Amino acid sequence: MKKTKILITSIVLSAMMSTVALAGEWKQDAKGWWYQNDDGSYPVNSWQDINGKQYYFNESGYILTNTSTPDGKQVGADGSLVQASFFDFDISDSHVKYTKHEISTDYEGNACVIVYFDFTNKSNEAQSAMGSGSYITAYQNGIECDRTIASSSNNAIDNYYKNVMPGITLNVAEAFKISDKSDVTLILEDLWDWSSNKKTSAILKLN
Repeated sequence: MKKTKILITSIVLSAMMSTVALAGEWKQDAKGWWYQNDDGSYPVNSWQDINGKQYYFNESGYILTNTSTPDGKQVGADGSLVQASFFDFDISDSHVKYTKHEISTDYEGNACVIVYFDFTNKSNEAQSAMGSGSYITAYQNGIECDRTIASSSNNAIDNYYKNVMPGITLNVAEAFKISDKSDVTLILEDLWDWSSNKKTSAILKLN
């Protein structure tokens, strides 16, 4: 019986050691970082998902960093895929770029979505995001969402009303009432230029 227990223990330990040995892992040499899969292979000329992040490996198996991949995507300093912005809108007097969104409540207790974005003043004088030509309209279930005031303020929400000098970028935020957690469509347009009719759209996933 004792020999049987020892044998079973040895088998379990061997299996555990084999699992550890076969686990995929990052490796580095003088040329850069590469990834060895659990079967000993490594990705080449392809994307691979590793712990929830996407990495691109070149023809030699090394990750690319701070550059564009052959298929036109961008990777950051750590080699992971840089997710495209939901919106990146540029007009004559300003530039706005999405940073994030979150569900919250407004001052009346109604559900709302707060949209955060970087605002850059491109005009020749001081102006705020609120006073610029970059205008955002939100729609949910095909109906325009009312602008509202979030129950709790923060720097980005306060920044929406602040003037900034030309060339300055500031993270700002706007709040819109929502009726449920279905998608919200944002329409961005140049409020002051009726001739160009320049606009873009983005869809926010609330679930």
